[in-house]
Amino acid sequence: MKKLIVKIYFKWRSRTYKAPNGQKLNYILEKSTQKDVPLIIIFSAFPRTGMKATYNYLRTLKDIRANKLFILDNFGFDKRGAYYLAENGDFKIMEAVESIIDTFKTKLQSEKMIFVGTSKGGFASLYFGMKKGADYIISGAPQYKLGNYLSDIPEKAPVLKSIMGSTDQRQIDILNELLTRQLKDTQGMLPKVYLHFSNKEHTYEEHIEMLVEDLMNEGYPIVLDICEYKIHQEVSLFFPPFLTKTLAEILLETTKKA
Repeated sequence: MKKLIVKIYFKWRSRTYKAPNGQKLNYILEKSTQKDVPLIIIFSAFPRTGMKATYNYLRTLKDIRANKLFILDNFGFDKRGAYYLAENGDFKIMEAVESIIDTFKTKLQSEKMIFVGTSKGGFASLYFGMKKGADYIISGAPQYKLGNYLSDIPEKAPVLKSIMGSTDQRQIDILNELLTRQLKDTQGMLPKVYLHFSNKEHTYEEHIEMLVEDLMNEGYPIVLDICEYKIHQEVSLFFPPFLTKTLAEILLETTKKA
């Protein structure tokens, strides 16, 4: 019964955006009554096993005074997510995400943009944040070498195949280079990156260490929030307090500058 109520609630709140390439995206837009506030773009993580894709951090951000754009990633294998990138290697989803961000930034006349997400959403917040000129990125336990992550155990093969069309090494290499290349090619003012992670769970050595090193080498201003939980999924427990605290600091900072 609870699942049904949640499904009806999200369906009621969701809207559909059709990009110029024909790709459709589901989203929720929460507009602030205040003017001159930032636009926060929120990407979601994978849902729990057996669950469909859903929006993240709606409740966490309900009292944050900003324009908020929650984008749903209900693509790929079992409709649980395709990293906001592609189905069968076409990258139409990626193009649509860029388009919806441009559209609402213009409509809302937001000068500042903040990109947010954890795990899968953490990857997306970094990738699209760097690509679309974010001022701030708040990322929790993101994957960095995405191809490696989606090919490290057989159970992930359907996700990899649904995104890229196959699981061969060439597709793995393409995904591995997506964020690395974007990180190095970002033009103009570099966004300030707030990075939350645990140094006790498996993605630390596999992804986070390399990510932090590359961010520092490229001169990104970074703030690290280091925890010690041992299970990757526990990011959903430890990230929200860091998120609200960080947003409060950013909003205070941007208000003072205005």
